[in-house]
Amino acid sequence: MDFASNELIPYTAPKAFNEMSPLRKIPVLEDGDFTLNDSSAICAYLQMIAPPTPYLIPEDPKDAARILWIEEYADTAVFDVVSKGFFQPLMVNRLLGKPIDMDRVARAIKEELPPCFDYLDSYLSEDEWFCGSEFTLADISIYAQMANLKHTQHLPKPSLYPNLMNHFEKMMDRETVAKLFQTEVTYLQNMQAKYA
Repeated sequence: MDFASNELIPYTAPKAFNEMSPLRKIPVLEDGDFTLNDSSAICAYLQMIAPPTPYLIPEDPKDAARILWIEEYADTAVFDVVSKGFFQPLMVNRLLGKPIDMDRVARAIKEELPPCFDYLDSYLSEDEWFCGSEFTLADISIYAQMANLKHTQHLPKPSLYPNLMNHFEKMMDRETVAKLFQTEVTYLQNMQAKYA
């Protein structure tokens, strides 16, 4: 599928961005005159117009429901902790010329991150992926939050959450994921240099 990607920092986006994304969040998909917000809605739409093999959202109703639940958990509970507890006080504050807030980070490490990661670690148990042996949208959704945590250099020790960290390493071993992560590293370095 051919596409064009436009880089945007929602924290510094112009007011006109509200028309595209009422919640001022990314990603936003534009397909002709059709605009769509929310990563899970975008993935469902893309699966319908250009089905991947295998599906990222399984056809089995129970598997699909489990995948959508994990995606929602990643998009709300985990995102909230990683974004407000790590990415904003460390990365965004630096980009905006604000002081780094290590007290906020410490609170996230001690109080907010453990319940989320305990749940995800127990959910994975011995399974390879969040839907057993099938790679799905759930795996991508959790990886995205873990990658942001890695960008802040605050990934937990593998001994604390062995299943979750093993999952993350398997994701990082995927060629497409590794390339994307390096692209993100370069982008963040360029942004830091630009706003330094």
